[in-house]
Amino acid sequence: MLADLIREFCKEPENNYEVYENYTSRMTTFPGEETTITTIGIVVKQGDSFFDMMDQLGLFLEAKGVLDADLIGEELEGTGWESLGPDTVVYFPNIQDYHPLQP
Repeated sequence: MLADLIREFCKEPENNYEVYENYTSRMTTFPGEETTITTIGIVVKQGDSFFDMMDQLGLFLEAKGVLDADLIGEELEGTGWESLGPDTVVYFPNIQDYHPLQP
């Protein structure tokens, strides 16, 4: 559900964001243990603030009536970001049941 809302958020005409399907990152789960996650991300272009994007995403989810849901809150916890060339990718490792869109 959250992945679909992220896709919808990125398609909003006023947003300059792209969906990054199947974003893969390595995360430390316990000291000394790493795992690879594959999830959805949002590409924030160089010069744009990912903090502003997160605020906009929060407002979007609130307008959709889902921001206060416990599941959505848990899925947004642990949000990460990494450089993607000159851009930044913000990714959501706790999204449950992530399935990329099929072409």
